[in-house]
Amino acid sequence: MGFVIIILTAIFGIIFITIGIQNGGTVVDVSVLKWHFTQVPLTLVMIECLALGVFITIIVAGINEIRLRHNLWNCEKEKKKLAEELKALRNLPLTEEPEILKTEETSEEEE
Repeated sequence: MGFVIIILTAIFGIIFITIGIQNGGTVVDVSVLKWHFTQVPLTLVMIECLALGVFITIIVAGINEIRLRHNLWNCEKEKKKLAEELKALRNLPLTEEPEILKTEETSEEEE
């Protein structure tokens, strides 16, 4: 999966660079919310959009990583609890009769 992501990133990078080179002399007017910028090179706008996309991706990936680590921590905590419970059950003495057998014997005696 990692190899596919690297290939796709390289392809998009090549496309991005090609478009930037072909439109190197183009200037545009940019309006972002209340701000207006005039005569901004298109290549600069593209680079800033790429940087913003990378920043947003890092934030989303970081949040996802924190959530996954929290889930992993909870699972490890539960696993430890279940392992202790299993160890306690294995250490029970074998001389005791299970409750099921005791209830069956009492029901047979009552009949």
